[in-house]
Amino acid sequence: MTHVVSFINLKGGVAKTTTLVQLAETLAFIKGKRVLVLDLDPQTNATIALMGETRWEAADEAHQTVAQLFLDQIHDTHLFDVNRAIVRGVSNLNRITIPPDMELGPEVTYPRIDLLPSSIRLIEAQDRMADISTRSHYTVSPMEVIRRALEQRFSQYDYVLIDCPPNLGYITQNGLEVSDFYLVPTIPDKLSTYGIPQIVKTISRLRRARSLKIACMGVLVTKYQVGSNIHTRGLDALPELLRRSFDEAGEVPARLFGVRMPQAGATAEAMDYDRSPTNFRKKYGTGTTSGHYQYEFPVMLAGEFIARLDESDPDTVEGPAS
Repeated sequence: MTHVVSFINLKGGVAKTTTLVQLAETLAFIKGKRVLVLDLDPQTNATIALMGETRWEAADEAHQTVAQLFLDQIHDTHLFDVNRAIVRGVSNLNRITIPPDMELGPEVTYPRIDLLPSSIRLIEAQDRMADISTRSHYTVSPMEVIRRALEQRFSQYDYVLIDCPPNLGYITQNGLEVSDFYLVPTIPDKLSTYGIPQIVKTISRLRRARSLKIACMGVLVTKYQVGSNIHTRGLDALPELLRRSFDEAGEVPARLFGVRMPQAGATAEAMDYDRSPTNFRKKYGTGTTSGHYQYEFPVMLAGEFIARLDESDPDTVEGPAS
């Protein structure tokens, strides 16, 4: 079964993209899963981290990024080709020999991350999304471009991870439209959590208006600093913020993830595609934080992520209140 999860926060700099890339690589190279990353953020950070600038520039020049999918709808062109646009076997961890005793999932012959890359031209598309309805004589909704073009491809993967831009515009709504769940990574401080009520309210409204299946699978604390008074106070305040936000939206409150992703220099360095890691542990750091090696945190996150998806189906996990 394919699980589609959007990563969203209205605040930049909360390690949203970094967490998604960590999780994608762990699911593929540690858990042996088939993963598709759909990069909807015009900053293209997930794209560059997974395929490097050289390959990305070639894809962008060839009009084979997700931006072109939207621009084709806006300008009535036909440059985007999904078979060319999906980049197969990304991540610099592909340079590493996979251990022969690694357990792969059913019908998986090798761990794999595929990528539909982003482009800064998504900014242009975002500003023109309303034109899709008028140009198509209202036969195509600006919220359904991804669904119409890509959803059938999702069944080839165990997990589809969508990196949403830090807003709730049409591009983000395209990701939410096809998602089973959304996940909110956040630093435990006021600025980073400020937008959570708006996220919950807007997605709840979209879910009802468009009969979507999406639900919140949880809130993940990122860049956590042990001993920080600000983070301690923020972490203490989060459960009440979530309870109030989901109650006001008429939704069942989402749970905090048990794992807290620490602030670590190795995590930022791991986003550099041009580095040549010798193994997963070296890529994500062998230093210790809170009694764990740094490379253990993405593994713990992947375990909790899988468990939450396995424990219930998309219609019941943290879903709408009756």
